Amino acid sequence: MTTFVVFDFEAILDAGNPLPEGTDPDRVPAVSHLAIVSGATLALVVEDGGVRVFAPRLLGGPNGGDEPAIVRDFVKRVGDKRPVLVSWNGRGFDLPLVLARAIRHGVVAPWLWNRDFEDRYRGQNHLDLQDAVSMRGAGRASRMASFACLCGWPGKLGVDGSDVEGLWASGEEGREAVRRYNLADVASEAAILLRLLVCRGDLTLHEYRDAARALLAHVDGDERLAVLRPAINREIFLLADAADGEGQGAISNPEGEPAAHAFR
Repeated sequence: MTTFVVFDFEAILDAGNPLPEGTDPDRVPAVSHLAIVSGATLALVVEDGGVRVFAPRLLGGPNGGDEPAIVRDFVKRVGDKRPVLVSWNGRGFDLPLVLARAIRHGVVAPWLWNRDFEDRYRGQNHLDLQDAVSMRGAGRASRMASFACLCGWPGKLGVDGSDVEGLWASGEEGREAVRRYNLADVASEAAILLRLLVCRGDLTLHEYRDAARALLAHVDGDERLAVLRPAINREIFLLADAADGEGQGAISNPEGEPAAHAFR
């Protein structure tokens, strides 16, 4: 049995650590100059007989939280449950961002310093989807939205990372838009993860379809994800045209220990 936890963070410039003069405004700033404003996760438990898909959730509380609460929530849950983390470019952005903000707030997180997270080729605790679909950087890196579209999902809808700063500064309505965007991203990344698992033989087609329907049920039942509903091509996502066939079955935890019930 393996628990996967898809995670994603949204950030703005840190007013307490401004950019140096002459910094290119078109480049993504170093993580030391960013502050987390939203974080979201979505857990999937792969075990004999199928996949349990949990609802996406905001870190720091049901309605989100301030940065220290978001970082502590993430660090504690990962430290307690030790799931396999799943991201899109998390190796290049999200995990270094968490590390920087843990340093800012003095958050104790021994697992963040595990050498496994530094090993791009043999690490088992973090599945960076962008790295996986680019052959660990041998191929050109793609945007998450592009691979979401291959799976029948729309990718970005009206908001992308470049909008977060302005939305957050605009007031509570804009901040809610950032949180909805954050939740939509982890749902989209979970869809890509499921497709990767069936394509590499870790799930049978039947198991994949059951898990895909469960993910769609969360989208249909959560008003914060309403923007996704009409834009998902469900036939493509459910592989309606694919012939039935058997994969390799459910995978086991890399460390041999169960990690169920994480991030409910």
